[in-house]
Amino acid sequence: MESRISVGGMTCAACSGSVTEALEAVLHGSDVDAKTLVDAVEDCGFDASLDSSTPLPSKSVTTKIGVSGMTCGACSSSVTEALESLSGVESASVSLLTNTASVKHSSAVGAEELLGAIEDCGFDATLESTGGAPPVVPQSLLTSNFTVTGMTCGACSASITEALESFPEVVSASVSNVTDSAVVNHTQDITAERLKSAIEDCGFDAVINFTSSLEKEEEVEEQAILQIYGIDDSSDTSALHYNVEAVLNSLAGVTDFSFIFKGQIEESTMDLENDAEGAEHAIDELRVSYMGNMLGVRVLVDALNNIDDEHQFVILNSIDQSLNTQLKLLSRSKEISYWRSTFYWSLVFGLPVIVLNVTQSMSLWRKLMVFNGLYVVSVIQLALTSFILFTLGSVFFKKMAGCIRRKGKNANMDVLVCMSTSMAYSFSVYSIVLSVWTGQTEKPPKVLFETTAMLISFISFGKWMENKAKGATSTALSKLVSLTPTVCSIVTDSSAYSSLLSERDNEKGANEELADLPTREIGIDLLQTNDIAVVTAGGKIPADGVIVHGSTEVDESFITGESMPVLKKRGDTVIGGSINGPHLIHMRVTRAGKNSQLHQIIDIVKESQVSKAPVQRYADYIAARFVAAVLILSSITYALWFVLCSYIHDDKLPKAFRNEENGKYFVCLKLAISVIVVACPCALGLAAPTAVMVGTGVGASRGALIKGGDILEKASGINVILFDKTGTLTSGEMTISSAKPILDDLKISPRDWWTLAGSVEKNSEHPTGKAIAAGAKQKLGLTFEGDTFSTTIQDFEVMTGLGVKAKVALDNQIFDVVIGNKRLIVRDFPESREHLATVLENDLKDSISTCAHVVINGTYAGYLELVDTIKEGAREVIDYIRDVENIQVAIVTGDSDEVAVRIGSQLGVPKGNIFSEVSPLEKDKVIVDLRKKFGGPKNISIAFVGDGINDAPALVQADIGMAISSGTDIAIDSAEIVLIGSKNSSQNDLAGVITALKVSEATFTKIKLNFIFATIYNFVMLPFAMGCFLPFNLMLPPAAAAAAMACSSVSVVLNSLMLRKWKPPILTNLDKDFKLEEAAMGDQFTLKHSSLEDFNAIKRGSYGKSWFPRGIISRLRRRIILRGQGSSYEMLPTST
Repeated sequence: MESRISVGGMTCAACSGSVTEALEAVLHGSDVDAKTLVDAVEDCGFDASLDSSTPLPSKSVTTKIGVSGMTCGACSSSVTEALESLSGVESASVSLLTNTASVKHSSAVGAEELLGAIEDCGFDATLESTGGAPPVVPQSLLTSNFTVTGMTCGACSASITEALESFPEVVSASVSNVTDSAVVNHTQDITAERLKSAIEDCGFDAVINFTSSLEKEEEVEEQAILQIYGIDDSSDTSALHYNVEAVLNSLAGVTDFSFIFKGQIEESTMDLENDAEGAEHAIDELRVSYMGNMLGVRVLVDALNNIDDEHQFVILNSIDQSLNTQLKLLSRSKEISYWRSTFYWSLVFGLPVIVLNVTQSMSLWRKLMVFNGLYVVSVIQLALTSFILFTLGSVFFKKMAGCIRRKGKNANMDVLVCMSTSMAYSFSVYSIVLSVWTGQTEKPPKVLFETTAMLISFISFGKWMENKAKGATSTALSKLVSLTPTVCSIVTDSSAYSSLLSERDNEKGANEELADLPTREIGIDLLQTNDIAVVTAGGKIPADGVIVHGSTEVDESFITGESMPVLKKRGDTVIGGSINGPHLIHMRVTRAGKNSQLHQIIDIVKESQVSKAPVQRYADYIAARFVAAVLILSSITYALWFVLCSYIHDDKLPKAFRNEENGKYFVCLKLAISVIVVACPCALGLAAPTAVMVGTGVGASRGALIKGGDILEKASGINVILFDKTGTLTSGEMTISSAKPILDDLKISPRDWWTLAGSVEKNSEHPTGKAIAAGAKQKLGLTFEGDTFSTTIQDFEVMTGLGVKAKVALDNQIFDVVIGNKRLIVRDFPESREHLATVLENDLKDSISTCAHVVINGTYAGYLELVDTIKEGAREVIDYIRDVENIQVAIVTGDSDEVAVRIGSQLGVPKGNIFSEVSPLEKDKVIVDLRKKFGGPKNISIAFVGDGINDAPALVQADIGMAISSGTDIAIDSAEIVLIGSKNSSQNDLAGVITALKVSEATFTKIKLNFIFATIYNFVMLPFAMGCFLPFNLMLPPAAAAAAMACSSVSVVLNSLMLRKWKPPILTNLDKDFKLEEAAMGDQFTLKHSSLEDFNAIKRGSYGKSWFPRGIISRLRRRIILRGQGSSYEMLPTST
């Protein structure tokens, strides 16, 4: 249940903290009722009343599905409608460009139901992932993956799917003609070989890639496919089988293995390690199933290769191959090749048709007849056009057949093309038959074969150009994928390396010995955590890690947006995929493979390009009904002109009807065909997804990972940004500026005091705790990395927003140590309040540093002052957001008011926009309160920028959550935008806030322009095609209509591609005198003290952005509007 309780009488953060603790104490299970919660609040001395108590909503699940066979916006919109019509589905986003669907639904809706809904629309669906719910497939099932060759369309994949699902042992089968693959979930009662035979019985070639068990994540069974080299006619395969079996049985984690010997060949003489073509010539393979949590793939491969020198095992199902497949899909090479070939062949056969149509009135063609009424020129045109229509244009007929089977559902642009070309072809065949029937000998009959040929040619050209442009929209993602290295060098003896590493600081010559240790080159798939990788000058960093030897400069430009190489030295982190500079380095791998930052970025960008902007749903709604509307308009056009031609004298008809040698009704038919051809739902369908794909790619390359089109739309309307302080605006690397041990009542030495403080805080992840632990080590002379405090810690506890406490064993004594802020001391140690007040009055009266107080055995024992530094460039970022973008900036921090105001003054944030002494549990409440104060979510749009676990609730509560990539995984998962930066570079991760805002604004503007263009195109071209301008002797022939339709789609995509030229704004420090003038001028609006009317007067979008020097005018206007409204705020002087 979710209960909302109004609490009266709270005056400070200590009050809310006590209420929070009281509530947490009674929340021991689901049997707690609302009355118990109210009583707990009242026991704290506050008035409480129950506002509401409602059941919690069911848990939402997000399922990712691969969808193949979509060709235009009408396809994706029909899938979206089908999914959203299911009970329990909250939202569905279907991407035409990436052929994927992301569905958010309740846990009551199974993945099978979603797949069935998509397949009912006539498309192939493959389950990619589902999160937040139990596995949708029972653990006892197997999944088999096949490569299927020979498929050309959705009908092929549908026939295979039907054949596979005819087996009762098959739970589901997903076949994609885009990736030439099939994934089958089945019971253990049917083998992969039997499924392979079923595929081959359908007329296609199939290869088994792997079969694996669908177990829970911590017990995932993986499969390695290895090619065996060195087998020839003289090889003893039985001995090899015996030796392999012995090795595999000796390895813990191997569950099963099988050989596949497909024949004997002569041993290849090529270099198997370096020649990429080697894998294509190997025909014998070994498949090994093993538990990934028990056995590393490198250990497996090394053990097999140590059997003998005659045979070599090379892994096939590698990350490298997977990435190559991704690159091919992203570049749309298959679609581009198909439509390019179709276009060229349509020209080869279509141009003669056009020439014959123009010259068929010549005397030569009039004399050449097969028999009376059947002219040679007509037969040639019929033969050429038949090949164009039924061979080159077969894809359109297959789409039409599928639409008929589905009783007209999901009709798209291909259906319109099929109908228009068939109409022209049918009319031409009818003319030839009529000529033969009447025995016409004067001249060849008038035909429209050239219309069919030109339509196929223009549409093929448009599809070719459209797919090329679509491929270009994924350039950023393709570059990210291509950054992944394929091979790397590692130190062979890691234990010897570690020994030398520990001796390096004490022995001369150790560095030379480190460089001389033997290495080996391995595939990137075999790299494991804690490996020591050797990166040569100019090489790619193979994975995320820490430099343990050497220093260099690293190019992280495509990951962080930093254009200049970044200096990296021992202890600094490096990112996989970045380029090493001029020096060799050694690094210890911390995250490899799919866990690396680069792969996580790739996953985020891929997911973002599936999510649709809300405005796209309107386009999908229109596109889903577009085809039916066009067919109705075409019918109306033909009927209306037919009636006019029947009842109006020829002299009063437009010139196009009078000049048509084949009769006026022939013009009616051409007008109807033009209406069908010129209409373009594709332009509407591509308006948003192409812009989103380019926009998210541009953001990723500039340091801002935006997780979807809906985020782009929301980010473009942000008018308030709240910043967390520590680790976000500041470096988060605090240092001790002063400390005062007070040992009057304690029988310990100052050294013991530092030992107790440092040993407690070494367990803390908070920046303050880390700084105290590091400072204590320095005071005690513990300079080496492995040095530790000579204590034992028990009962360590973090008191969120207050401090830490623990029991510490030192010199056979137990000490109760508490370190925290003054609120903790006041709350838990009343006997120390007087001592604390004296310290605050005498020693810390003018302090503006963060202060940590120490209590030992219940006695106040001193304090430590800590300072934090503001991130370089933070002031420029805030100035730009406030002065140029006209967005209100505020700081939310748990620090004292004095410290927060000091930081705010350095950043130019007014005191009324600083929320200090806010506990982590209350950060999201600040957002809720601001919404209530300033008119609700429709009037105020809030972004929150943070980096820590305690920021996660606020990141979720905000309209847009932005997380620093150097922060915790929880914060990053909670955020809609991830900001990438580097501590060692001039690229400030805060600059990503501006990048996200500006890219979102540019992308959303581009989406609106695309929609405007697509709408105007259809509104103008449809009346043109219907003959509304025939009185002015302006007509749109079918061929010209096809060209216009093709251009409309290409134009939308090209307009989206213009986003790639976007560049981030240059952040400069505004003139000092202007800043002082601005400070004296007094910007009176603050989030704390101003009213809703004030906010509406000055908020972003109320009168536009304020570029300098227009900023002066905008602020003067605000001052005039707000003058005399009684705000007590006085602008803080800016730092110089």
